[in-house]
Amino acid sequence: MDSTAPTVTLINAFEVPPEADEPFIAGWERARDFLATKDGFTATALHRALREDADFRFVNVAQVESPEVWRRAISDPAFPGGQMPFRAHPSLYEVVHEDGAPDGSDGVVLINPFEVSADADDAFLQGWHAARELLAAQDGYLGTRLHRSLGGADFRFVNVARWSSPLMFARAVQQPEFQPTAAAMPFASHPALYQVVRG
Repeated sequence: MDSTAPTVTLINAFEVPPEADEPFIAGWERARDFLATKDGFTATALHRALREDADFRFVNVAQVESPEVWRRAISDPAFPGGQMPFRAHPSLYEVVHEDGAPDGSDGVVLINPFEVSADADDAFLQGWHAARELLAAQDGYLGTRLHRSLGGADFRFVNVARWSSPLMFARAVQQPEFQPTAAAMPFASHPALYQVVRG
């Protein structure tokens, strides 16, 4: 592990149709404000996809003190998050790789959830590191953080990376040497570029 984190990361990918942005954000803000009253929630950021055809148009990334803190908060009958009529994919994660400056304020955020079975960690990590090395050498790459779920999750790994612009990311993944590396990773993924719309 390249970095230590005193907290766990909550990543929650939401399926929200474009016409429902306003009610979704209003519901998310109610849940955020509720959790802000609880101990153990230190930071949160709601990301909205730049394209309307993204699989997950909104992704919440938050820092939580521990799994116990999270379970206690969402089991509170007053927690408004359970009332949101949008399919969600929440899980708690640990950081297994970090480099560069993925938390900067410039550029765009790539969020890529991967569908990986629990027995395929080694194969996934080998392929992911090979792809990251190629991308990290490209202009526009600012940093990345790879998360692995702490328990059962729809997405065992989620990569959160920062790029200087959508154009630079598009150029990087279109490099001829990147294509065979990406093709060698037989795992379904859902990459999209995002901007933070609420904190």
